[in-house]
Amino acid sequence: MMELQSRGIPYNYIDSGQHAELTMGLRKVFNIAEPNYLLSASDADITKISKAVHWFLSNLTKGCMDRTWLNKYVFPKKGICLIHGDTLSTLLGAFMAILAGVKVCHIEAGLRSYKWFDPFPEEIIRLICMRFSKILFAPSKKAFNNLVKLKVNGEKYILSGNTVIDSIRYIKNRYEPQAIQNEKYALATCHRLETISDRNKLSEVINLLNRVSNIMHVIFVMHKPTRTFLKKFGFLNKLSKQILIKDMIDYPQFLSLITLAEMVLTDGGSIQEECAYLNKKCLVIRNKTERDDGVGQNAMLWGFDEQKTEQFLKWKIADKYDSDETLSPSKEIVDYLISADYY
Repeated sequence: MMELQSRGIPYNYIDSGQHAELTMGLRKVFNIAEPNYLLSASDADITKISKAVHWFLSNLTKGCMDRTWLNKYVFPKKGICLIHGDTLSTLLGAFMAILAGVKVCHIEAGLRSYKWFDPFPEEIIRLICMRFSKILFAPSKKAFNNLVKLKVNGEKYILSGNTVIDSIRYIKNRYEPQAIQNEKYALATCHRLETISDRNKLSEVINLLNRVSNIMHVIFVMHKPTRTFLKKFGFLNKLSKQILIKDMIDYPQFLSLITLAEMVLTDGGSIQEECAYLNKKCLVIRNKTERDDGVGQNAMLWGFDEQKTEQFLKWKIADKYDSDETLSPSKEIVDYLISADYY
């Protein structure tokens, strides 16, 4: 969206409302124009599964039943609908575009874990969206090869990376990293449904964080659903006193935490990408990852294995290789859309 704005190319921005509070903050950070239309009247993030299902089905049903509303407000112009990633908003955007007769373009296409329920529902969402997309932008050669194996019908294009690269550069050029404590620390996040809703897995994550807290302080940036499940299972009081729990923070602050951390413990795919770009030692708190960013170089897949924990803590990663700072995935996307006459 920043690239489109910088070129004066008009676009219609639909905010699904799934992460209303988060996107509101991101618009301010990245100077993004306000949405042309909001699918949800609430300005708070959807953090409960039941609410997410209701929000998704109600919007999808409205799109099916009221095509006048769909064509007048959501897709007033028949261009191409850009969807990103693997969230419920991604799936909703794809379905609504199809209902309106609008072509779908999937950004971050081709990522696969090859496990239907790990991660869930992201793996299934990706497969559905890729099948129905006219244009698919793969962030890596591996992702592109996955698209070839799937034999998707859409046009396939390899980018120089994911658009998070442009986001990091933007922030680094405008914000100096700010330390929130003087001692070294590890940064931790955990939010994936297949982990936080599983009592045994979540217990193992707590053991991991407590183990790391014996060596250094841990800053645990906690998503609201994670807090909900920690309370449900009675796990909040099992976290070490050396673990500082912080609520969700804005992107510049979070990127600052990553930059100054000794290591990162996360189940977030985008955070794995950020750590790869910044060459930050990263333990991926999952059994499978659809991304190959940094794996074997700065990132290690945990697999809920205590031996891997000890291996990771002793691991010395190599120095960062020089990357081409002139590459811009966002620019490549817009260039392609213009050249293909989609604008």
